[in-house]
Amino acid sequence: MSQELMGYPSIDKPWLKYYSQEMIDAPLPECTMYEHVFHNNQDNLDRIALIYYGTKISYRKMFQTISYMAGTLEDTGIQKGDIVTVCMINSPETIYLIFALNKIGAVANMVYGSSTCEEMKKYILDTKSKVVFTLDLFQDKFREIADEVQLEKIIIAGSTDSMSFINRIGARLLNGVKSMPVPEDSRFITWKKFFQNRRESKKTCHDADAPAVITYTGGTTGGSKGAMLSNKGIIAVAQQYVICEKELRRESTWMQVLPLFIAYGVTCSMMIPLTVGMTLIVRIPMAESIADFYKKFKPNHILYGPAYWEAFADANENLDLSSLIAPITGGDILHAATETKINDYLQKHGSPYLLMNGYGMTEVGASGTVSFQYAHEFGSVGIPLVKNVVAAFDTETGQELPYGERGEICIQTPSMMLGYVNNPEETNHIIRKHEDGTLWIHSGDLGYVTKNGFVYISGRLKRYMLYIANGLQKKVFSLDIEKVLLEHPYVDNCAVVPIADKETCQKPVAFIILNKIYSHDEDLETKLKAFAEENLQEGYRPVKYIFMDKFPLTKVGKVDYLTLEQIAQKREFDKKD
Repeated sequence: MSQELMGYPSIDKPWLKYYSQEMIDAPLPECTMYEHVFHNNQDNLDRIALIYYGTKISYRKMFQTISYMAGTLEDTGIQKGDIVTVCMINSPETIYLIFALNKIGAVANMVYGSSTCEEMKKYILDTKSKVVFTLDLFQDKFREIADEVQLEKIIIAGSTDSMSFINRIGARLLNGVKSMPVPEDSRFITWKKFFQNRRESKKTCHDADAPAVITYTGGTTGGSKGAMLSNKGIIAVAQQYVICEKELRRESTWMQVLPLFIAYGVTCSMMIPLTVGMTLIVRIPMAESIADFYKKFKPNHILYGPAYWEAFADANENLDLSSLIAPITGGDILHAATETKINDYLQKHGSPYLLMNGYGMTEVGASGTVSFQYAHEFGSVGIPLVKNVVAAFDTETGQELPYGERGEICIQTPSMMLGYVNNPEETNHIIRKHEDGTLWIHSGDLGYVTKNGFVYISGRLKRYMLYIANGLQKKVFSLDIEKVLLEHPYVDNCAVVPIADKETCQKPVAFIILNKIYSHDEDLETKLKAFAEENLQEGYRPVKYIFMDKFPLTKVGKVDYLTLEQIAQKREFDKKD
């Protein structure tokens, strides 16, 4: 049946032409995270699994430590189905703990250390978590809320515990990292003391459908919600990459710089390399630039947000990038001009591959589409993973749209979350049953699918402003304005947000990061306004331009549009005063 006869992505699945029949037919494992990684590495036990600031840990040592940890967790009374809060940064301890909990069937509730006390209370109460594993850096927050949320145990680790002696000394002397004393409270226990009784766990949970990890949405345009990801769902993301990516090899190294408290950190940056049997270079997230750690390690695989890749290109260091196999990005809008700049830098410095842009969301285990090197189209977020279906739907009628027509991007996937924690209303809003009985994740993103199977994202449904003129109301999408402004040579990057307006309901304000060549022009705003007057219709023209060196980012490294809205509104308020 030809694609042209039907004309709808969910029926034609045009992206399948990029995959071999073997890839399409490959089964997805029915097991737990721990089982999957353990079984895939039984012939690989002497390879280095983790490198953490001078410390090298083999797969054999990793599995032994996980088993001992699982035994201690069992002795503590933690059982299958219990939810344990993990407030850690990237470290071997965090990886051990995630897998040890998974081995006994418990659930890791991955929370941000920078969350407020009120947010922490909600995360713990919603999950009925009684045990917390955290760093000494965050222990004061749990001391403050321990009574209110009725915590029974708070196990405290140090961020330098697994570092080599030299790196530990360096962290203390050069970076001022100091060990903090554990509070004099019987509920607070050091990591070392908690795990001092070494007993290997002989049991392994086999429930592929059970929840494994709870990760929280980024809160870019709204509040953060806890998404329950199943074992089967997490493995589905990692295994689809393993099935379809030809360049995944055990001899390679993967940079673990995405925080493990986000879905991308667990499903992609941890599970993919450990499933394959690579060496995972574990670093404190967001602490170094791509240039910094590339010079140290020359890793083959790097997965980082667009803002970090853009900074890498802007730094323009003279590096040999020939060992770079997979420069991967996703998680935020990648403007065409930014993609061109990054790819120009990569190619100029010997990278054999272009930037692999992808798209996903926490609710689908982080990844839904990807640009493989054999399936790459400039400006797109790639093709659906081999077991996924992606289509755009009309936001009013709910009907699937033909190729090229913009609507809400929806995803069918084996990695669909089980639901939001303690939030059935929001769960039912995002996971919807369509007329044919199929379940789809409604992303809240605007976009379309081409006849060649590539997915394009146009922005968030929530990232629009209401413009009223002559009694008619219209939605003005921020990305449509941003795309035009990015064509001006002065503009290196931009973000557009709404502010309230009595006459038109809302009006746009543009935040601009300038091209350094033009940053000294004294008449910047006038020239940008003239450009907008010529190239944007009424209602799309920013009423104000605010110049910044960099945009504020959320906890997961995305542009923080809520903060930008607050800044814009405050500037407008101050102007009126």
